[in-house]
Amino acid sequence: MRKRLPALFIFVFISLGLAGINSGFAQIINADSLENILQHATESKQISILKQLSEYYIDNTPEKAIKTANKLLVIAEKHDSVGIVDYCYQILGQAFYFQDNYKKSLEYFSKYMENQLKSNNEKGLARAYNNLGIAYRALEDYGKAIEYYEKSLEINKKINDKRGLSSSYNNLGVLHEHLNLFSQANNYYKKSLELELHINDLDGISTSYLNLGGINLKLQKYNLAIDYCEKSIKIAEANGFNITLEQTYEVLYETYKKTGDIANSLLYLEKFYELKNKRTNEEISTQIAELELKYNSDKHQQAIVLLNKQKKQRLILIYFFIGAIFIFILESIFLIHENRRRRTNNQLLRIQNQEILQHKEEIETQRDEIEAQRDEIQRQIEIAEYHKEQVVKQNKDMTDSIEYAKNIQIALFPDKFTLQKVLNKGFCLFKPKDIVSGDFYWVAQIENKSIIVAADCTGHGVPGAFMSIIGINFLNEIVFDEHIIKPNEILNRLRKKIVKTLVNSNKIEEAKDAIDISLIVIDRENMKLEYAGAYNHLYFIRDHMLEVIKADKMPVGISAKAMEPFTNHELDIKIGDQFYMFTDGFVDQFGGPNKKKFRIGSFRELLLDIHERTIEEQKQIIFETFINWRGNQQQVDDVLLIGIRI
Repeated sequence: MRKRLPALFIFVFISLGLAGINSGFAQIINADSLENILQHATESKQISILKQLSEYYIDNTPEKAIKTANKLLVIAEKHDSVGIVDYCYQILGQAFYFQDNYKKSLEYFSKYMENQLKSNNEKGLARAYNNLGIAYRALEDYGKAIEYYEKSLEINKKINDKRGLSSSYNNLGVLHEHLNLFSQANNYYKKSLELELHINDLDGISTSYLNLGGINLKLQKYNLAIDYCEKSIKIAEANGFNITLEQTYEVLYETYKKTGDIANSLLYLEKFYELKNKRTNEEISTQIAELELKYNSDKHQQAIVLLNKQKKQRLILIYFFIGAIFIFILESIFLIHENRRRRTNNQLLRIQNQEILQHKEEIETQRDEIEAQRDEIQRQIEIAEYHKEQVVKQNKDMTDSIEYAKNIQIALFPDKFTLQKVLNKGFCLFKPKDIVSGDFYWVAQIENKSIIVAADCTGHGVPGAFMSIIGINFLNEIVFDEHIIKPNEILNRLRKKIVKTLVNSNKIEEAKDAIDISLIVIDRENMKLEYAGAYNHLYFIRDHMLEVIKADKMPVGISAKAMEPFTNHELDIKIGDQFYMFTDGFVDQFGGPNKKKFRIGSFRELLLDIHERTIEEQKQIIFETFINWRGNQQQVDDVLLIGIRI
């Protein structure tokens, strides 16, 4: 993907990597003329014309680009032309992207990737991964987007494609900036700039300086933002990069506005609108030129249409007289046929009257049978009502049993006094889906160390509750009886106990029985924090920046990685740091106006928006956000969230 706009505006241009895609249309082509020539051209000539049209339409009318590329694809597949097929897949992927049909775009970019894998074309494969990253980014599947961007980055490193590396770093920067991970985005933009400087790509250098100016504006490093933008302007003015220059002026306007420099802010606002208006006027002039070409072509077509119309009028007169004779013959045949049909219908009516009398007798017989069946149905209804009463009674007995199980489970959870003492300045939001829960929390205070656990057992309801009881009992044994307080060692020991329990219960094949967990140990005297996690990450906010401390991708239970130890993370902490531990019930909840999942990106934005509020306010806002998002939708899973402020 070649960058044309700074990350500040979050816009995507997809590079097809094809000669002529960006240079073949500096002047306006007559698309209508090419369409007319296409109708009578040979297949080899049609390929050339269809390529020209698809390249023209992709910048003007994506729906026509799709139609043209599909015509070209039919010819290419007929002649088994792999290069043209790949070209079509990229055009179609880009055109559907511009129509916001990201799933279709992903489909064609995936086909292009498969062809590059078959031909072992590393450069094409790097481009394919890059385009897939763009499509997944648009679909808000940020994990997949990063995965494919990094695959593209790895290949570009291998083949030493510095231009491709620069593009990969830039795309990673755009994605991280969109996720409000400004520090990471800044690092990626710097790497992109280093490569652009190395290959002396003035357009890329100017745009990279603009990207860094925009990200430093968001990082509130205004002097750096101004410095980068001035470097961008110097290159853009010297080389006529008006698009880059236009957006650089806008970034400088925003930056000076933030610093309170009203004079410079107004100066760059005027420059921004001057370039913007100039670009708009040029686009309008281009459209007028296109219309003039189309008008001249239409005049020629109208002359041809007039001649054809005169020929058609003469033919119509001839056909009219022939048709009149033909209709007279048809009417004569119809009258003869109609007379015969009437005689036949009279005979059929007599036969039908006899059949109606016979049917009447059969209907009366069926009526008697229906009345007998009605009495039998009434008897069956009475039996069904009796069984319904029995089912209602059994359901009540079962609900009473589960309510009793809830009391047992709650008794195993830490009491409110212990929970608040360990959390200190913190909160715990716990909302089970059913009467009993598969999510659980657990805390302990050992000397000067606080141990806090947020866990999600497989499933919810009764199966999850049984697993949570096992987990709580084992944690009590490990910490209080075996005196283990290091996070990763606690998880290693907990996994052994759970696996042993499953083996003893002949459930060794049921890998679904497991716990996803995050566990921290806070040493407030020495201002240290240790963390280990199984699938459940730890979120950490300091200085308005959100960091993710990633968990190991394996559960506490039976898995392919059951012999691998869990990772122990150690952090130096300070007053004001905030940590969040949570299960997946919140982010997986369907709701909102489009009945979609809340998603992890929205959850991060919520935490960043409220992290400066008091702990009590944070808990209330998170709870209200969940309730409002869910609306009248059913809760899909247990919800557990623990927030701690140091």
